[in-house]
Amino acid sequence: MNRSDLFIFPLIATLGIGLVPERAVGSSGGPQDVRAPATESIGELRDDYVARPAQEGAPLNYWHDRLYIAFQSLVERTDQRFADNGSPAVPTPAAPFRIGLDTSIVQNSRFRIDPRLDFDVLLELPNIERRLRLFVNNDDVQESPGERGRRNPLRAGLRFPALRALDFDIGLRADFPDAAFMSLRWQRVYESSAWNVQPFAKAYLQTGDGLGFVSGITFDHWRERWLVRSSSYGNWRKNRAATEWTQAFLVANIREIIRFGSYGPIVRGRDLAGGVGVQLLASGERLAAGDVIELSVFAKQATRKSWLYWQVTPLIRWQRENNWRAEPGLYLGAEALFWGLATP
Repeated sequence: MNRSDLFIFPLIATLGIGLVPERAVGSSGGPQDVRAPATESIGELRDDYVARPAQEGAPLNYWHDRLYIAFQSLVERTDQRFADNGSPAVPTPAAPFRIGLDTSIVQNSRFRIDPRLDFDVLLELPNIERRLRLFVNNDDVQESPGERGRRNPLRAGLRFPALRALDFDIGLRADFPDAAFMSLRWQRVYESSAWNVQPFAKAYLQTGDGLGFVSGITFDHWRERWLVRSSSYGNWRKNRAATEWTQAFLVANIREIIRFGSYGPIVRGRDLAGGVGVQLLASGERLAAGDVIELSVFAKQATRKSWLYWQVTPLIRWQRENNWRAEPGLYLGAEALFWGLATP
């Protein structure tokens, strides 16, 4: 098997499902709720916020909305400073952002607290440039589902929608000198009957890691709230002349999907909420061999505040470097979505 074999199967599947009509996920046999950012303009959100009555006994919702609206107003003022003189400003779309924090409590049979912070925000500023979008996040450029994909400095850049579902990104990471990157990314979501199919491909170039190509495909099969998922990920890097890979299978009973912007969290099942699931995952540094096998049980639920989630994931991991010794672990996490107003 040569290094390109991993990408042939996602490509064939992609060409085949291109004939399937694209529909909203969850419209047939899927979860009850698909969470996605608000689509209103910032002006509409602010008017809605002002018109809503004050919520007594809900301080978290109050401060969530205060912070959300304050950030949206800052984005709007920044964008509309660049409006053409003599013409009305184009309404600025809402700028959703997400903050997540998780930590491993037990790792490699040892008690250990190892917190990690996830953050992302997408800014669309039509008065600066009609077809220009800015983004700020700490996603891995390679969108790895492994631990490496969760330990990254902030990066910011410009996003140009090149074609339908095709984005070109260029920007900088906050870890000089290995900071510059650019990528061409394609991802779609298709649904047919009880099947959802999500292919993904990305070519990237970044200082330090050089040229690379990532691809993957996820198959979801729904029966009411029950989900069976298969997710594949492969990452070929020229400077290593090898393909890193991850394959995951999960079964879950859930009622929510949280739409992430990147592919890695989908492979790990971090886009699922409102239920519990079991996942078996394997990964390797090269196609010819596996290096890690992981079996986990995850539970992710919204609190009474629909924008705040908690997650618990006990797991057992077997690693080649440790002679395949069983190593228990435990992860705890929380996530706050600033994707819309919290108060009803």
